[in-house]
Amino acid sequence: MLNEDELMELIDQIRFNLPDEIKQANWTVSEQQRIVAEAHAEAARTMSRANERAEESASEHEILRRAERHAAQVVKDSQAKGDQIIREAEAYALEQLKQLEAHLGRTLQTVRRGVEALQANQPQAEETADRAAGS
Repeated sequence: MLNEDELMELIDQIRFNLPDEIKQANWTVSEQQRIVAEAHAEAARTMSRANERAEESASEHEILRRAERHAAQVVKDSQAKGDQIIREAEAYALEQLKQLEAHLGRTLQTVRRGVEALQANQPQAEETADRAAGS
């Protein structure tokens, strides 16, 4: 059996006498672990920023698509309103022209009756003038 004190002393001596390469290896391993942890943290931050940018981009893309749809609807509505205004203006113009045609027709009839009345009186006026000249 081994004496516990002797065993502890041997372990202490081994630790004390560890070559510098082993100590350097331990330091290298711990440094590597620290660098890997930092790399993971940086990767997580980078992924987080990338996700945020992707979400912003997607959001901006959605806003752009909504704006495009809205613009297309505005153009469509404007075209429909313009077409309606043209139809209403043409209907109004047609109604006004019909009213003018009717008014001009009545005026033309009045003018024709006046001409006819004057023509009907003309032979009598010529006979009266001929009688007055002949007397």
